[in-house]
Amino acid sequence: MSEQEVHRHHHHRIKKKRRILKICIIIFILFFVASGVIIAKVYNETKSAIDVTYHKVKNKSERSASRTISNGKPFSILLLGTDTGDYGRTYTGRTDTMMVAVVNPNTKKTTLVSIPRDTEIAIPGHGFENKINSAYTYGGTSMAMNIMQSYLDVPIDHYIEMNMGGLVQLSSALGPIKVDNDLDFDSIGYHFKKGIVNINKNNILAYTRMRYQDSRGDYGRQLRQRLVLEGPVKKIATVQGISSYKDILSALSSNMKTDITFKEIKTIATKYRSADDVEQIQLQGYGKMIDGISFQVVPQKNVDAVTKELRTALELNK
Repeated sequence: MSEQEVHRHHHHRIKKKRRILKICIIIFILFFVASGVIIAKVYNETKSAIDVTYHKVKNKSERSASRTISNGKPFSILLLGTDTGDYGRTYTGRTDTMMVAVVNPNTKKTTLVSIPRDTEIAIPGHGFENKINSAYTYGGTSMAMNIMQSYLDVPIDHYIEMNMGGLVQLSSALGPIKVDNDLDFDSIGYHFKKGIVNINKNNILAYTRMRYQDSRGDYGRQLRQRLVLEGPVKKIATVQGISSYKDILSALSSNMKTDITFKEIKTIATKYRSADDVEQIQLQGYGKMIDGISFQVVPQKNVDAVTKELRTALELNK
């Protein structure tokens, strides 16, 4: 894909900017701070829940994330969705979802890049033919952040990590949602017709985890995960969502980790809330079998085009 084609793809995605914004995992945190109605009622409980999610990790970034945010400059977040908690899994697992978000208050824009989990990459100490999601397995969030920084040549200021079990708990707290499903398929005993389908705590993992019946592979699965995350966020803003705030906070504190402090979240809500013009970018590769293992091989020109977008969003090219 040429850089020009990447840009055309980006402009097409801009049409969906309002809907796509809703799927960012960070909104699950920011909502409680940005909404005065909820904060006025549950400030202390919200702070306690966020404090529980705080986990600092070693990051080789050469700049101070806290100083960047306090100064109101563009910052980046690595969004990780792990398969821990998926059907009872308790081991470290891998990152099924990997996204890099850049929030720029000056342009009032958020840039969201999806990284295929099977992207072929070299991992120091583990050889040249690895999948990028293996970084989390080998070295946890710290390695995932550092590998992503190196691969995309951009600083990663913060991370937010949420496991798949959190989707079930959120669904249980908020109730069923409707999604516009674009593919007829069966998954783990459930049938999902093409069109509007109901997603609930019982079938949410079956819907979000399927990829083998989808010709788009992991790209199709990422789409379904975004659709499913959109629904709960919309419900949080309703009377039902506000009345269920304790269950929602419980789901977040039990299933999410981040190195963003409550103080930083309040600053983000104040200085960055206008960055709601969202552009989504999909880092695109092609499938290739290497020694019997399926990889997504991403041409360097595609990586360079995405790097340029992110560095521009971070105002590093000025």
